[in-house]
Amino acid sequence: MKRLNRQNYWACIASHPLALIIGLGTVTWFALLVAAPARGEWYWWPHQKAPTAFTLNIKVTDYERNGGGELMEVETRAQRSDGATVIVDTMYFSRVPRTIRVIRLPDGTRIRLVDAVSAKSTCRPKHPEEAPVRQTLFSAPKPPNCLGPSDKLLGQTVLFGQQVDVVKTWDHGSAGERWVAPALSCLELQWQNATMQPDGSRRIEEEGKLVSFTLGEPDARLFDLGASYAEIKPSELLRREMKAAGRALIAERAAEEDQKYAADCEVPVTPLE
Repeated sequence: MKRLNRQNYWACIASHPLALIIGLGTVTWFALLVAAPARGEWYWWPHQKAPTAFTLNIKVTDYERNGGGELMEVETRAQRSDGATVIVDTMYFSRVPRTIRVIRLPDGTRIRLVDAVSAKSTCRPKHPEEAPVRQTLFSAPKPPNCLGPSDKLLGQTVLFGQQVDVVKTWDHGSAGERWVAPALSCLELQWQNATMQPDGSRRIEEEGKLVSFTLGEPDARLFDLGASYAEIKPSELLRREMKAAGRALIAERAAEEDQKYAADCEVPVTPLE
């Protein structure tokens, strides 16, 4: 086959600019479509709106061991407008309550801190997120109606000024329900783990109940990175956390923490304890 004369080649392009634009647009669109799944959750990016800043508190009650309800944990969640998030989890199912903070920065870096022992473990992901800051822990993409494939909309209500959908979901048992806020990217504000009984009643096994919700930038102290804290391996952090709570360390779990760290996180230049 003869090579196309360069002058004729450029003349052809000049005489058909619209076809060139359409062709390039099609190729670009196809390339993005193929490459997008590698970014994860490609179907929403970059259409997710900027994160909404908020702070909320959820009280988790266990009804399995005590029918009257036993406080299991209190969870504070907060999100800044730059997409950084934090979970402060205080657990009461041990002799001494123990609290951990997990901060996630916009670049995907995760810091797990145990303030009681002034220690932390930082994970800088080996594969940084390519999507912008808009994808966050609490505004993960969901279907437009906040329903999963096996969910059923039961109704709407209002919690602390937020319009929410009440959804029946198998994610929380055969009679599980969750309360999600569509305006907050389907943020889950409450949930009930429950099973359906032979007589048609619901048996609640665990409940997460929203006790406060505030819009606006969170308290900066929630995002304190513990500059003076000891940077240690996840297994050592877990050991110190459990010791402070008067609980024994499960060796298998400690090993799993380090294995996951090695698989997901960059190895620090300075070896960790």
